Amino acid sequence: MTFQVSAQKFDYVWVMGRENQTFDTTHGGGLLDFNFSPPKASYHYREHNMFLTNSSICDSTGKLLFYTNGCVIAGSNDEILENGENINPGNAHTLWCETYEDGYSGGPANSIILPVPDSSELYYLFHKRFVLYSNPTDAIFDKLYYTIVDVGNKQNLEPSRVIEKNTVLMSDTLARAEIAAVKHANGKDWWVVTPRRNSNQFYIFKFTSQGVVDTFQQTIGILPDPQGEGFGQMVFSPDGSKLYRTYRYSPVMVYSFDREAGVFTQFDTIGYDYGDQLVGEIMCAVSPNNQYLYLSCRKLLFQFDLLAQDISASQTTVAEWDGFANPFPTMFWQCQLGPDCKIYICAGGDTRYYHVIHNPDEPGLACNVEQRGVKFQTPTGASMPSFPNYRLGPIDNPGVPCTATVSVSQPVLPMEGRLVWVYPNPAHDVLSIDYQGVGEQGSQFLIFNAQGQIVREISLSPNQGNVKLTLHGLPGGVYWYIVPGLETGKVIIQH
Repeated sequence: MTFQVSAQKFDYVWVMGRENQTFDTTHGGGLLDFNFSPPKASYHYREHNMFLTNSSICDSTGKLLFYTNGCVIAGSNDEILENGENINPGNAHTLWCETYEDGYSGGPANSIILPVPDSSELYYLFHKRFVLYSNPTDAIFDKLYYTIVDVGNKQNLEPSRVIEKNTVLMSDTLARAEIAAVKHANGKDWWVVTPRRNSNQFYIFKFTSQGVVDTFQQTIGILPDPQGEGFGQMVFSPDGSKLYRTYRYSPVMVYSFDREAGVFTQFDTIGYDYGDQLVGEIMCAVSPNNQYLYLSCRKLLFQFDLLAQDISASQTTVAEWDGFANPFPTMFWQCQLGPDCKIYICAGGDTRYYHVIHNPDEPGLACNVEQRGVKFQTPTGASMPSFPNYRLGPIDNPGVPCTATVSVSQPVLPMEGRLVWVYPNPAHDVLSIDYQGVGEQGSQFLIFNAQGQIVREISLSPNQGNVKLTLHGLPGGVYWYIVPGLETGKVIIQH
């Protein structure tokens, strides 16, 4: 029996790859589609080059709506949307989008797409522009924009269009790329975060159904090394409680985040030993259960146990580049947690591969790293999209960031109120479940492990009641529960 843990499939289609001017498969676009299990990598011809700036969005059922390469906004059939030209105007746009026609070179996470709360038709694209000085490598990121896309009423076959674009949200000297977003504690609104250049100052924006309604500025933590600016990655943990920021040759910066107030509450660092192998960027990802941090360091891939008493001492090398190159080395670069609970790592350069961490919730080598686990027919264009955790719920019911089973049955319905109460949490040997209103036919309470396997289940009768579920035989760790169509949540088992 298979159930879909969440219907919020905004990140189910990843767009990458280069334009194909010869109409063969030596170059051209690619797709990674998580509507299939395992996800399907396919050739997809398009006229728009994807490069470092890369964002896409699906509707809640996993159908691609539109994407951007930082130059234009294109629909699912690769047509430029009405008013979708000339994104990020300026001399960098002229160089990268018109002269080179490569796609915008803004860096990973230089754009992000968020659905407008309480709307199925409006989406905000947050994106940064940069301007060039003296030579193409001397760039300053000077503006954070938002652009609004109306995908229309699909039942009435209304076309998608850009209704507002390149609206300045902030003018300042900003960090390269590094746009991150996390759900508000209410599980509906958003916080959008981006730092100033070479700074420990952050801009924090509250995004609601009314648009951006509040802007905060906060100074916290250490000043990062200017030599590492733009050579890292900034991501929220799946539960939204921490922000991790990496810089070349610097310890990992860790910021505790209050999803209710929209402020950072604590700062810490994680030191690590990169030996003499470290070259270039340091990228990162966090496991679905929030326990393991992965650092992607070109030739090496490290894992850290975030629950360890000494996190730095928990550093484990879980993969080392095996020397493969065709024609470019397939090293470890940008990371992204997939909706199937696996972490994907762009192999860098114009290669045809993503690496895969198949079991990121497992310690050490048990995380199961497969180098070049996804092969594309054409080069990726060093391109990988950046997504927030669209499935993060409110504080008291955070849901699950992903599910190892991506096949679908019935979507989980939004809750008007709590219908199921699960306690204690953490649990030891027995879990109590109070419930009401589960339907005339009754329902089931299912517990999944990190691999998406059902490890416990119990029937819920139509009438409200209480049942107790034994946990004997289940290893300690993080699990997810689901009452199909009603509620999902997380439970920690400790013995």
